[in-house]
Amino acid sequence: MEQIFKQAQTDRLATRLSTPTSEAYIYKGVKIIKDECDIRILNTKFNGDYYHEVNSEEYAIFEKNGWRVGCYLVATRNNRKTLNIISEKIQEEIKTMKNLKRYNMLVKYRDTVIHRFVTTLELLKLN
Repeated sequence: MEQIFKQAQTDRLATRLSTPTSEAYIYKGVKIIKDECDIRILNTKFNGDYYHEVNSEEYAIFEKNGWRVGCYLVATRNNRKTLNIISEKIQEEIKTMKNLKRYNMLVKYRDTVIHRFVTTLELLKLN
């Protein structure tokens, strides 16, 4: 994990966040934190006001691919999950057709997420 943290430190695109007790970097919705105890990787998408630590499978992705590619892969997973949620909401809105404005907003948001998803896939291909 120390090696992955060092990669995050040298990543020009990662944003540095530091406090007196910890140092952290964030990129593509992934945050890596080093404090007195250990190094943790958090997924900043979903789950409201606090971040969840990535699961063991995602830790393995970082161990195998490094910081930058790991961020791209986790971001890709997040985008897929978001697209599934939006698709369900669009289907629900089509069934009820209560609010055309909400439907249009969901379609526009879906387009935004698809663009973000494709951009991340292109970045992944470059690495």
